[in-house]
Amino acid sequence: MSQIDQKIKEVGSIGENIAANYLLKNGYEILDANFFNELGYRRGEIDIVAKDPENNELVFVEVKARKMSLYSAQPELAITKSKYRKLLKIISSYINKNNLHDQNWRLDAIAIEMDVYSRKARLKHLKYIYY
Repeated sequence: MSQIDQKIKEVGSIGENIAANYLLKNGYEILDANFFNELGYRRGEIDIVAKDPENNELVFVEVKARKMSLYSAQPELAITKSKYRKLLKIISSYINKNNLHDQNWRLDAIAIEMDVYSRKARLKHLKYIYY
């Protein structure tokens, strides 16, 4: 793994931790993290699977984290139509594997912009994302 790939992975991992802590503070129950099916990462990965206490929905969360920069786009813009289709496939896999066919669910995104100098992050929780 190159040094650049390692840095990207670190930002993603930190972002997922920030997102998980945010969800926990807001009463969500974390059920799973980094889920991928038996075919591996080719089909995609779900960053966080949680339970929303307000409406008892299963929430699949895609986390997008970026270092703040004048040149970086908003993290949520990385969820393209192609990425969305991949997420739906892996969600279907999770639902089938865990026999959750009667469970209401939704797909959310958590976008995080991190300022590495001040060690602060700006978080946006986007609920019910779809194309």
